[in-house]
Amino acid sequence: MAAKEDIALTIERQAAARRLLADPLITAHSHPEDFALVQAHSDWLIRRFQRVLGYELVVADDHARLVKTGLVRTVTTPLLRTSGAPFTPRAYTYLTLTLAALAETAPHTTVAELAAGVRDAARDAGLALDPEARLGERRAFVAGLTRLVDWGALTETDGSLADYAADGTHRVALAVNHGIAAHVLARAPHSTTTPEDFVALAQHDSVSADEHAVELTLRRLLAETAVVYRAELGDAHRARLAGHQWRAAAELAELLGCETEVRAEGVALIMPGETAADARGVAQPATFPGTGPVGQAALTLLSRLATMLAPSQSSHTVPIPADLLDAELAAVVDDARQWSRTALSHVPDPDDLAERVLFRLRDSRLLDRTAADAAERLTEGWRLLAAAARYRDSAFARSGAE
Repeated sequence: MAAKEDIALTIERQAAARRLLADPLITAHSHPEDFALVQAHSDWLIRRFQRVLGYELVVADDHARLVKTGLVRTVTTPLLRTSGAPFTPRAYTYLTLTLAALAETAPHTTVAELAAGVRDAARDAGLALDPEARLGERRAFVAGLTRLVDWGALTETDGSLADYAADGTHRVALAVNHGIAAHVLARAPHSTTTPEDFVALAQHDSVSADEHAVELTLRRLLAETAVVYRAELGDAHRARLAGHQWRAAAELAELLGCETEVRAEGVALIMPGETAADARGVAQPATFPGTGPVGQAALTLLSRLATMLAPSQSSHTVPIPADLLDAELAAVVDDARQWSRTALSHVPDPDDLAERVLFRLRDSRLLDRTAADAAERLTEGWRLLAAAARYRDSAFARSGAE
């Protein structure tokens, strides 16, 4: 009996750790079951995250915040609108200005009062922004408000933000949870800090040559990215991975309950099946293929490209001809849209879906396209990465050769 209880305890702790890694801010509102687990195992989680990844975990009465440091430029998990589209820079700006305005907002307010506070915050920051100036501004403002509602920092007590987004005359009453709002930002910038200094400070330990910092960076890369390719690491990190990869794998397995796949080209963590992309507007780039038409189309496209181009395990990248990518992408996007119509689910327009498919594969470290390669044509400059070889379809390869 004791052994079964220990196994159940471990499974609960690891499930809570995976949720926090995927969603650094969880609340009793956004993830009630997961938050209950985090509260129950808070002492273990706080110690383990600090020791294994160097992350600080703050657990309050109604929310938990995992404060991540390092890898700012390496790992990005963009916020998503309710439509599934990523936040625009303007939406991020309004979210930040809203957080600034919330610091001085009463526990109960209206969206009109909050918009006035955002205008004042924008003026103080030297920005000519008005969330009520026109439809586009209002929608960007509401995108940030909707995320705050999802997190539990705001609650709609009367009226609907969706109605306000369509018609700015609608009144919406809001309740403010200042404790959660204060933890949306992992680290608030100081008044004298430039954006460049702020990012550099958060990134500092991932570029340090200190032995402990190198180890932390490798563990964070393994935990936060889909695949760590040896060819992309610097000399110090590549040597550390070669000599300590199994120790890092054991530490991460104890924290997250994951398995480790080690190959000549790199290392990847394989998470348990229930760690899927969250539907609440936080992108999970390490989850592949995920659910819905984007994931299914991405998996089909990758299998066809990997079979046609046949990347070898010793080759880190294989260029994808733009004309080939055009044809294959058009085919899988059309298939995905046909499938989605039968499932009665919403699907983006073809161009938007094609872009999301490619970016899903890029974020999963299966395709790559550097800033220098990017061109006006969506399908130019892409390469298959080594891990794509595991998705080759042998049956498709045989039929194509006949």
